[in-house]
Amino acid sequence: MMNLNWLSLQLLALTLWAVVAQATLQDELRVRAFSNPHFANVLNDNQLKRLASTARKESSWLDIKKGELLSPVLVPRQIGSPGYRATQDLIVTTLGQLGYAISWDNFTTATPMGDIKMSNIIATKNPSAAKRLVLAAHYESKIVPGGEFIGATDSAVPVAMILDIAKGLAGLIDKQTDSDISLQMVFFDGEEAFEKWTSTDSIYGARHLAEFWEHNPDPATVAALSGATEHRPELERVELMVLMDLIGAPDNMFPAFQIPTADLFTQLSKLEKRLHGAEYTSRLYMNTAMPPGAAGVEDDHLPFVERDIPVLHLISMPFPKVWHKLSDNAEALDATVIADMSLIMRSFVASYLRLHV
Repeated sequence: MMNLNWLSLQLLALTLWAVVAQATLQDELRVRAFSNPHFANVLNDNQLKRLASTARKESSWLDIKKGELLSPVLVPRQIGSPGYRATQDLIVTTLGQLGYAISWDNFTTATPMGDIKMSNIIATKNPSAAKRLVLAAHYESKIVPGGEFIGATDSAVPVAMILDIAKGLAGLIDKQTDSDISLQMVFFDGEEAFEKWTSTDSIYGARHLAEFWEHNPDPATVAALSGATEHRPELERVELMVLMDLIGAPDNMFPAFQIPTADLFTQLSKLEKRLHGAEYTSRLYMNTAMPPGAAGVEDDHLPFVERDIPVLHLISMPFPKVWHKLSDNAEALDATVIADMSLIMRSFVASYLRLHV
């Protein structure tokens, strides 16, 4: 029979460990406190109405056939291709004209196809701000045998949506000069595997940038704080990353993949319900029936999550039916879904940053 005194000591030790672990978790949550954890009701009904009205007027930017932000990226964007270069130019030109500081994270990495040059693009508004709300997506498209793969949902639409947010909220963001949190946009290169998805053949750009930012500030931050003698690593400025992928298909649904940001997902769902209740969107997209953390998808967020960066991962589950097929092109997109998600994400950014709508 087991000695009861020994068992009592073990139970006491486990209890003490649980108390310490809970305190440690609470300390971590305090360190990672969000600027606006209850953003769903920050904007009143009239402000949401104004956002919806503006989004409708500017919906042509995301028109599938001729939208100035979407149509140009609905092309094959394999690394080094003309479409890839054109997408880089669109990102840099659009955000540069809006006053974002542009940084390039250029690197050469080993792949199953040999050493390949890649480039992450970072655009930061007010880089001297202490904290960052990061919107992210990958911009290259996969090499698929048998034809030229476009990747309309994967991830032409997310890239165009990020540009749409920046352009649509530009006037409001420019007026908010005293905030300690700024908007930063990251466009990852090399998300797709060249052969088979593994820990080394995937998310090349995200892995490189996360490691660089773990130890260094972004060049735009250094330039903005030129008088400073020491700079914090850029990751210490990232309050929240929102990673978008596989958006624009008719059956899009988005569950809460990350437990640390489950409360923020709930707030996003509440905000979405307000928009839908006012008939500004056609349906609901946030899947609140699936418990947070019940499923997970390997994507560009992983190197950041591994470094304790909170991530709100908006990737459709189930995946679109055209995932990694040549049919993931303009014909696979649903204009209503794109318009709805554009308004939801514009409203999210405006709410989280407390913009004066």
